[in-house]
Amino acid sequence: MRDKAYRAAIRLMGAVPLRIRAALFELAMMLVWAVDARHRKIGRINLRIAFPEMGDREAARIVRICYMRMGTAAAEFVHIPKMGRKYIEDHIRIEGIENIRQSEQDLGLGVLAMTGHFGNWELSSHTTGIMHKPVAFIVRPVADSAWDRIVTERREWAGNRVIRKFDSAKEVMREIRRGTMVGILIDQNVDRHKGVLVDLFTKKAYTTDGIARMALALRANIHAAFIFRHPEKKFHHTLRFGPAIPMDPNAPREEEVIRLTRRCNEELEKAIREDPTQWLWFHRRWKTRPPGEPDLYREAR
Repeated sequence: MRDKAYRAAIRLMGAVPLRIRAALFELAMMLVWAVDARHRKIGRINLRIAFPEMGDREAARIVRICYMRMGTAAAEFVHIPKMGRKYIEDHIRIEGIENIRQSEQDLGLGVLAMTGHFGNWELSSHTTGIMHKPVAFIVRPVADSAWDRIVTERREWAGNRVIRKFDSAKEVMREIRRGTMVGILIDQNVDRHKGVLVDLFTKKAYTTDGIARMALALRANIHAAFIFRHPEKKFHHTLRFGPAIPMDPNAPREEEVIRLTRRCNEELEKAIREDPTQWLWFHRRWKTRPPGEPDLYREAR
């Protein structure tokens, strides 16, 4: 029953022109912004950590833009079945794809694309699947199974493949050996035993080390991949692939895992500094702290 209701709602929303749909979704997110004090506080705390010099007014402005752009991104996600090659050529500029092709050619493997909840990240994989070749990417399943099926269909529309987080390592290695690019979001907080503590802006953050370990195990290259929404043309984006992050397979393994993970965070930080409005600031990124350090999010409980 839920599946049919969700699909009917998606069809109804899909029939509305993109600009009108985006305006409606943005309005809805502005209503959420008005009542969601907790996540507004989390956003301001994160901005204070990342940019200690930033004033309260500018932090509030960025948080508000983030809410509104979540509405824009949702409207675009509904639009994915209509985003063919022509739409992408007209709306999304791709930079650095030659970096990916070079790694694929040199190593005979797929690449590990490190990214984050940045811009409309869902369009990164869709665009790559249509303009380069299908990709795979790791996701956390949506709790509502009916909605998860619909979201997965959108994510796999361009021939891409969703890898569930609970069986990711083995599947990622299989896809890389097949020559498939695999996208991994590295900007979420992790428990101490699931990552390493490396710099991110002004504080260290526990960061997943899975991408570094897989790169070393496979001798595969890591590339940063971020999609930037145009500041004035709402539905226009730039998808940017960076050069391979240098790797030393002969270095002591654990030292190299930490160094590569730190480099990934440096790429994330560089993208955020370029345009702070593009990152999703509502996640408690610095939640896990070393023993003895205080909770950074006390005021947002």
